Formats: sequence, structure tokens, C-alpha cells
Amino acid sequence: MEQKSVRNKTWTDLAFHFSKTILEDKGGRAVLMIWGFGAVTSFAAGCYMHMKEAENKKKGGAQAKQQLKEKVNRESLIKEWTEILKIPFDGLFKPATIHLFGYTGLLLIRIVLTIKIATLAGTLGKMIGSREFTRMFQLQAVFGLYCVPAAIVNALLHFESHKLSLAIRESLVKHVHTKYLDNNLTYYKLSNLNRNRTDVDQRVSNDITRFSREITVLYGNLLKPCLEIVVISRALAKLMGFRQLVGFFLYFAISAVWLKFCMPPFARMTSLTQKLEGDFRTHHNRIITRSEEIAFYGGANREKEIVNDSFRGLKTVLNKHYLLQCATSILDSYVIKYGGTMFAYSMLIPAVYLGFNDLDKKPAIEVMEYYLTATQLFVALGTACKLLVLSHKQLQGVSGLTSRVYELLQVLKNPITTVEHGNTITQANNNITEGDEIVFRDVDIISPTGQLLAKNLNFEVKKGTNVLISGPNGAGKSSLFRLLGGLWPLHSGRLVRPPRSQLFYVPQQPYLVPGTLRDQITYPVHVSNTREDTKLLELMEAVGLSYLVTREGGLDTVKDWFDVLSGGEKQRVVMARLFYHKPQFGILDECTSAVSVDVEGSIYEKCKEMGITIFTVSHRPQLMHHHDFMLRLEGNEGRWQWTDLSEKKKEEQEQGQMKYYSIEEGTD
Repeated sequence: MEQKSVRNKTWTDLAFHFSKTILEDKGGRAVLMIWGFGAVTSFAAGCYMHMKEAENKKKGGAQAKQQLKEKVNRESLIKEWTEILKIPFDGLFKPATIHLFGYTGLLLIRIVLTIKIATLAGTLGKMIGSREFTRMFQLQAVFGLYCVPAAIVNALLHFESHKLSLAIRESLVKHVHTKYLDNNLTYYKLSNLNRNRTDVDQRVSNDITRFSREITVLYGNLLKPCLEIVVISRALAKLMGFRQLVGFFLYFAISAVWLKFCMPPFARMTSLTQKLEGDFRTHHNRIITRSEEIAFYGGANREKEIVNDSFRGLKTVLNKHYLLQCATSILDSYVIKYGGTMFAYSMLIPAVYLGFNDLDKKPAIEVMEYYLTATQLFVALGTACKLLVLSHKQLQGVSGLTSRVYELLQVLKNPITTVEHGNTITQANNNITEGDEIVFRDVDIISPTGQLLAKNLNFEVKKGTNVLISGPNGAGKSSLFRLLGGLWPLHSGRLVRPPRSQLFYVPQQPYLVPGTLRDQITYPVHVSNTREDTKLLELMEAVGLSYLVTREGGLDTVKDWFDVLSGGEKQRVVMARLFYHKPQFGILDECTSAVSVDVEGSIYEKCKEMGITIFTVSHRPQLMHHHDFMLRLEGNEGRWQWTDLSEKKKEEQEQGQMKYYSIEEGTD
């Protein structure tokens, strides 16, 4: 009689019975009230965010229109991913590709094991209910055996995830290093010629790392649930039919649309957070590199204000980000995690209540097996749907990192080649040739800010002809060498210069590298053997530093040389570096300011002996007798003067103008 009554029940009976129970129960009414309040609140929050977005665009005027235009014209996220990910995945046998296949294979094995364990759990429940203890014990042993590969696969999944992330990071970092530290001086151009300076250090050390990790996690959170949905749905369809599955998927589809509507702009916030993190890091790097100047000025309090203000702005954005994450996590957890589980259990009710699949004819033990197996599969399916629905939140975070990494790759691909001069934009030209001499023909020196430093420079320097550069501060003395060395682009005229290997620059502030004392002399060449040690010792003696090798324990000693050596020792080590490379032309940019006059004279004599033609920037009048010509940059509307320093003119300079230069420009 009971079987017949079950058969006579309809969907209407089920809906009426369910509604009546919920409305009559206090807990049921409370749930309905919470649902209503949550729906209204989240809808209002979503409307508010969309209204604020529209209002900001309207207030922005032309700027907002330009930003909108840039957003429309910018490549889509998929294309940005393609541009970035083709670097690590450019071959079947690349490490990233191999780990991708391994990770995907492990995901498939895990899904198969999940279904098998769910089936075993249902059968085990049936054996418990029927008190078939022998079979129950056997199934427990089988269950334990299946858990071994499941545990191994789970551990390997985490391992392969880390390896895949590291492989992607390695490929991207090496690619950036290749483009950034190339022979076109991209690293210099981005740091000095780009107005919107790209925080390369932040993007390489942090953004690429986070992008590699997040894109790997996103791949797993998209592929795994998609595969699980296909495989588990097939298993559930065999078990209970497609009708309940349609309702289950419909719930998640509606939930996904709803959550997307209520979702804050996490992509923009992630990008802004990374930018502010980079700014905060840059301020601290500036304090480290400029600590001496700050100490002399007593600027600790001001620097503290600057870094605290920077952190305060970062903290404001992070607090807002965390608050919105908390609010959306509450909504996500309830709607997707717990709501999905609750809906999964609800999908099991019709089969039992209405007697689908002849469940009304089966004993309670088999119904229990059906229920436990379906529950395990539904929980796995609900988890898969949850990951798929919530991936939109992670997708926004990844898109913010994607934009920053993509921008870095685009900047490295197309470094800046123009400057603004007045109301015009000056394009760099390629009228540069290599030769055995240095020739400037109608060359204008224009700073990256567009300031004209020298106009129509015309002079020629042959090998063995030394030139002294003078002029007031800011007149363009060092700028001349930046143009000559290829650091600044040529915007007008014609330039003939020697190959870069035959042009060696010695700056006023010596650059010392991490490594041995030998490395300081041979930089940028790394010499690991001792075959040239005799030559290196002779060069150290030539610059008056023979004692240094003994004092510091030999050429193989590794120290922080910037702190160990005095100012004069640093400058003389760099001069030994010049002699080691023995170029055709040497550029000495006030590089002997901390060296005594007698040692300075011997250094210039050594340059002459080795056949090194020198350009010298200096305010010391006594250096004139080491040079054949003098180029004076006036720093006023680009004017300059070229003077032949003959013996007679040297006497005139010593008698008349030596004092002029000493007073106007100062002596070191």
C-alpha cells in the first residue's frame, strides 16, 4: 500500500510538502528572511558599485573618455595571456610544457580516484546497513588501498603545481633579463629616458612571481572542475537521470551571474596595489642609495614622512581590498559552498520521494547505498562547480597582474625613442657610423626632458688627440658622453664613433661590483683563472695601489669593496680597469677628483704611454697640458667653443684664464 502511495505522489505534492514544512518551521522562516535580506543587500551593493563606476567616468570628462578608448583598444585578456604564455610554452619539450602535461595527467587520475572512492563509500555504507561484516572488512581494505594512490596524487599535484609555476617564472624572468640587459641599453633607457618610469624591479621580482603562481592555480581551478563536471555528471546521470542535474547546474549558473554582478573591481584594485607596493619599495631603495646625502642634510624626518605617506596610501587601498574580499567571501561561501551543498542534498529528495529509478521497490539498504554514493558524487560535483564559479574572482586578480606583466613586455619590446623639444616631438635617427675617430657634425644634444644643451656641435677627434671638456654645471658635459656612448639617442646631425668595445667610460662615482678584487679590475669581463695576475699587479702598481693587494689578502679576496675602499682608492681601481681593457678612447668624467695631483699626473702619462686617447671632464686647470684641445660648453642656448691648446695658448690659459676657471667652476 505504501509503494502505491509513493507512486501516486507528484512534483506538486513534493513542492507543497516542502513549502509547508519550511513556512511552518521557525528555522525555515529564519532562512527565508536571511535569503531575502542577503539578496536585497547584495543587489543594492552591486547597483551602487555600477553607479559609482558610471559617475567616475562621467566626471572624468576627456580623460575618462581617453581611458575608456584605451581600454577598448587594448588587447583582450586572452590576447595578453597569449602574448605572455607563448614565452614559456614555445615548444613541446620546454620545462613548462612538460610540467603542464604532468599536472594535467595528475588531475585526470585524481578525478578517476574521486569517483572510485565515492562508489566504494556508497557500497561500504550498504554493507554496514546490511551487517555483512566480512564484505565490509574487505571493502575497508580496498578503500585503504585506493587512498594510497590518492594521497600520492594529491602530493604530486602540489609538487607539479609548484614546478609548473617555477618553470613559467623562469622563462619569463630569463626573457625579461635578455630584453632588459641587452646591447641596446634598454635598462638605461627605461630608468633615465622614460617619463613614465616602469618599476622593472617590482614587476620582475614580485609581479612575475605572483603571475606565475596565480596563473598555475587558475589553470588547475578551471581545468579540474571542468573535467570533474563532465566525468562526475556522466556518473550521476547513470545513477539518477539528467533532470536533477539540470536543476543543480541551473542553480550554479544563476549564482555565477549574481555574484559577477555584485563583484567589486578586484582587477583594478590588484593592479593599483602592486603599483603602490612598487612605489613603497622604491622609496626605501632611494633611502639606501642616497643615505649619505640624506644624512648630511639631516633629512631623516622628511624621509620618514615620505615613506609613511606612501605606506598610508598603500594601507588604505589594502584595507578596502580586504574589506571587500571579506564581504564577497561571505556571499561566496554561503551561496556557493553551503548553498551548493544544500541544493545537492535537495536534488536527492525527488528520487526517493517520488520513487525514481524504482527506488520505491528497493530495500532500505540499497536506498542507503544510492544515497551515500550520490551524496559523495554530488559533494565532489558541487566543489567543482564552486571552484568554477569562484574562479571569476581569481580571474580578476590574475588580470591585474597580467596587465602589469604585459605592459612590461611591451615596454621592453618598444623602448622610448622620442623626446619633446619645445612644442615638437623629436624622433631619434640612426645617422651613426663606426670608425677609428670621433666626429660630430651638426649634432644637437637634447636631454630626455627636451632641454637643448648644445646646438650644432662640429668637431673631430683623431686617435692620440686628447680633449678637455669644461663648462658650468648643467651645461651638458656628461650629456655629451651619454650621446657618444649610445645612452641617449641621436636626434639630429651625424655622429662617427668607435665600436663600443673601444670606448671606455670612467665615471666620477666609481662602480664596484660584487666579487673579488680581481673582478673590480677586469669588469665587465669575469676572469676566474690566475694567468693574468702578473698583468693585474702591474696595473695596480701603475695607479699606486700595489699595497692594496697585500692589505686585502690577494686578488681572490671577496669583500664589499664599496665600503672597504676609500674614495681615492675606488677611483684608482677604476683607472686600473681602464688600463686593463686598453680601449682606443677613454672618457674620464671627473674621475680623479679624489686623487692627489702627482698620482693624477702619472695616470695621464700612463694613458699616453698605452695609446689611449682621452676625453676629460675636469675643473682642474693643471690638466690642460695633458690635452690638445678644449671644448667649452656654455650652457646658454646651446652655445659652445672649441679651442686649440697650443703651447702659446696654454701659457695664456695659465696666466689669464686659469684663475677664471678656478673661481667660476671651483676646484676639487
